[in-house]
Amino acid sequence: MAVALLVVTVNSRAGMLDGTTCKVKVTPNLASADKSQQPFDDTLSFANGKFTSKTFLAKGFKPGVTRGEEEKNEAEFEVEQTNDTGQVINWQGAIRGKQCTGSMHWKMKDGAISSFYFNGTKE
Repeated sequence: MAVALLVVTVNSRAGMLDGTTCKVKVTPNLASADKSQQPFDDTLSFANGKFTSKTFLAKGFKPGVTRGEEEKNEAEFEVEQTNDTGQVINWQGAIRGKQCTGSMHWKMKDGAISSFYFNGTKE
């Protein structure tokens, strides 16, 4: 009896997405929309092992270290960003082919959390 073994190479390194940019629409979930959060367009960029949101960079959030896994035509990532006022944003996403999707949770200084989904294209 012959047994075939399939080995899938999965890379887990900070710079795996360096040079990647995604244009996305960020939409609040229902509970966050009820807190007057609005949808917005954003540009997500990966460089030097770090992730930047154009929208949140303008709000004082520092680039966050990219963690994740990469396979052929697919990458999953997680990032935590902080600012000097004590707010934290956690991003979780996937890039499959040209599609970029995921979720984002924004924890305010007072502990309130707004949750969003994002969907767009890899440039």
